[in-house]
Amino acid sequence: MRKVLLSIIIVLLIGGAIGLIMKQDPGYVMISFKEVTIEMSLWVMLLFMALGYAAIMIALRLVWILMHPNSSLSRLTGTMSHKRALKSTIRGMLELAGGNWGKAEKLLTTSANKVSYPLLNYIGAAYAASEQEEHERSKELLRKAHQTSPDAEFAISFVQSQLQLKQGHYEGALATLKRLHDMKPKHRQTLKMLVNAYTQLKDWEALQELTPVLKKQGIFDESNLLELEKNSFLALLEKLRFREKTGLSKEVLLDELQGIWKKLDGLAKDEQMQVLYATTLMEFGSEDKAEAFMRTSLNDQWSDALAGVYGQLTNVSMQKSLGNAETWIRRHPDSAPLYLTAGRICQRLQLWGKARDYYEKALRIDSSSEAIVELSLLLESMGDLEEAQQLIVKRLRHESQAVKALPLPR
Repeated sequence: MRKVLLSIIIVLLIGGAIGLIMKQDPGYVMISFKEVTIEMSLWVMLLFMALGYAAIMIALRLVWILMHPNSSLSRLTGTMSHKRALKSTIRGMLELAGGNWGKAEKLLTTSANKVSYPLLNYIGAAYAASEQEEHERSKELLRKAHQTSPDAEFAISFVQSQLQLKQGHYEGALATLKRLHDMKPKHRQTLKMLVNAYTQLKDWEALQELTPVLKKQGIFDESNLLELEKNSFLALLEKLRFREKTGLSKEVLLDELQGIWKKLDGLAKDEQMQVLYATTLMEFGSEDKAEAFMRTSLNDQWSDALAGVYGQLTNVSMQKSLGNAETWIRRHPDSAPLYLTAGRICQRLQLWGKARDYYEKALRIDSSSEAIVELSLLLESMGDLEEAQQLIVKRLRHESQAVKALPLPR
């Protein structure tokens, strides 16, 4: 409102000023041609000149329109066509969201050439074609999307990788996802899809290499990440065992096994994985490395399960092993697996009485311990058949606890 009032005031002021000038000096213009003479004031002549200029411009515009009728018509019809294309695009997107794939594809493709930015049309149509199992048509639509919008390569490739995974084309999806990962290394959804592709292709080495990035970017929570590492590690161990059967030397296998273990992060503290790593080292004939690993791990973080495996070593210094076991017993006097391990070491050193004591201590803590087997065999070989038989009966009763009781004669 203020602007309107200000404009009116300015116009009035200018008009008033011009009026004063015209009143003070209207000017005089005379045009003479042969016998014709035209006289008028300067201001009237200026008015006629302005009106004449406007009339000439309007006439020229009308002449141009008459000479180029198609141009003006095409501009008008083009605007109408663009509006119809936008409406078709919106309808196509709604049909896509509603799962009407055929109708969505038709609406989006027919309107793609008539909108200013057809990328969304082609991407939506490609998705709709893929849902109809028309994979070649889907690829062609994505190619058109890239031709019309080469600057949107990441978005187009991202959709392509999604469709490839959905169609089960994991090799192609992996190639696309690697390209996306190079373009945006921190893109969360790309990393998740890479995990999917590597898992489907059983490329456990690549998945293990990717694990630190997944952890750094917080792609999975800790439990899911540990599960992913476990699955990768177990699969890689199976692969190593298979290669062992093909004749690969144990030295090469050990190097690869240690390399795999060094790449683990949170999994290196997992008790189950520690046991698996130690037993695999023993399986590949490197008890000295297994002993060093278990000793270091047990000194750092106690594990009953790993202490039990320590007693399965046979090709290391038994005297040193017994010293380690007895040191741990002073720190962990309630560990049945540790007493079992100490008993086995003593038995290998032919310290029969000491072995018996450790087995009995293990059984006092855990009556289901394997010590019952070791002790019964030891007692039998020492000639104490009666006590050995009692232990065997005790073991049988323990194993039959799940069996329902039946009537017995009296």
